[in-house]
Amino acid sequence: MERNYDVIVVGGGGAGLAAALAAQDAGASCIVLEADTHLGGATANSGGVFYAANTAIQRTHGITGDTPAAMVEYIMALNQWKARPDLITYYANESNAVLEWLISLGADFPGGHLVCSGVESVARGHACAGAGAGIGESLINAVGARGIETVLDCRVESLIVDAGRVVGVRAQGMELHAPCVIVTTGGIGNNPEMLQKLYPSSWHEDWTWAVHRDNPYILGDGLTMAENIGAEVVGFDTGLLLPTSGFWKALEPWLPPWIMVVNKEGRRFMSELSPYSACGYLIAEQTERRVWAIFDDKALVDASADISYLDPYKCGLNIPTWEEKTIREQVAKGRVKKADTLEELARLTGIDAIALAQSVKVYNEDAARGKDTHFYKKAPKLCPVANGPFYAVEIRAAIIGNTSVGLNIDESTRVLDQHGCPIPGLYAAGEVLGCWQGPRYAGGGLAVGGAIVFGRLAGQVTAREAQSCASLSA
Repeated sequence: MERNYDVIVVGGGGAGLAAALAAQDAGASCIVLEADTHLGGATANSGGVFYAANTAIQRTHGITGDTPAAMVEYIMALNQWKARPDLITYYANESNAVLEWLISLGADFPGGHLVCSGVESVARGHACAGAGAGIGESLINAVGARGIETVLDCRVESLIVDAGRVVGVRAQGMELHAPCVIVTTGGIGNNPEMLQKLYPSSWHEDWTWAVHRDNPYILGDGLTMAENIGAEVVGFDTGLLLPTSGFWKALEPWLPPWIMVVNKEGRRFMSELSPYSACGYLIAEQTERRVWAIFDDKALVDASADISYLDPYKCGLNIPTWEEKTIREQVAKGRVKKADTLEELARLTGIDAIALAQSVKVYNEDAARGKDTHFYKKAPKLCPVANGPFYAVEIRAAIIGNTSVGLNIDESTRVLDQHGCPIPGLYAAGEVLGCWQGPRYAGGGLAVGGAIVFGRLAGQVTAREAQSCASLSA
């Protein structure tokens, strides 16, 4: 069969662009097919954090003891060993080198933007200047400078299989052929039907939306194409869910420090400042998968103007959703409940009134001490829930940060079939994978980092494979 390219990359986000650059560096001819009208994908629209260990940036800021092995231990322990140790180990070992590679392409990771992005005690979250756009632009510029062919507004419809091997793709009535195809089409965040089927715990009807909304073709195309030729789908009902008040579709991964959060039983169950890598999971485990933020009028007036909590990664995320004006507007709309007494507030929300009163009593005692003795919330100040009127804002874990259900790969990024056997010629990287993240998102920067690390690996492997195929056919 005629070969148009050595490698075809389906998807022009972080994983796809990294794959194309790596493939070309290894001597392969390649093309990137992107359904959207621009490159960059979800990586370019992300917060731009890259998760890495044992980096020069860490050492410059006094972190000298971090190692890839420590990263592996943390991620595996957090996931109760339900993650893939081979993939996690590869990522940990390569993260520093790939971060340096991004820097060599022009991405800037200021040391002052180094943060603890998960629930670990070591700062591994390297935030890029310009957020995700900074990473995306470095990759896009490199692809352009090296003359790698890209086709935009080109949605791939299916894979071409010949004698059991993937040998190309069909798109817009045309066929392109190559001995290797890399699928990097992202997750399923913008596909309601697939979400309800494969990630049902994320579904809250009108509440649910994905941070990928500006990437309209993150629809699960790659997963569907691969599954149609026998690929295995793994990671059912996993991903990263973020909290939301549901007022409108605004990203609010960090809850304000001045609220107290309780479940339907009227009990606190977490620090209200739990990192976004943990907060959504905790909320989703509560009765009816919803909870309430409780506060009084004094806290609303005195504390809500401070929105500094919204941008711990210094990535420009500062759209307020909990300020006084919005809360009062939502009270008028009936979305926020308001009452003169806690008992009446409990009746309006269905919260256990006796337990709520007790939780407030304990919380107020801690506020008087200036210390949360139960969940150790590290807020600048604990605001008591003391004097009416009182307010309740319903919160759900309904914003999809990413989806972790998708294709299964081996340690060389080869897509596996339902028997665990590699499908010849088919590779995958990025959010289309269902075997990488595990059931718990370990920290900000793993999604972007995983896309680029495994995208690079896929490019390197497919370049070698394409050369091997050429030798056999010569």
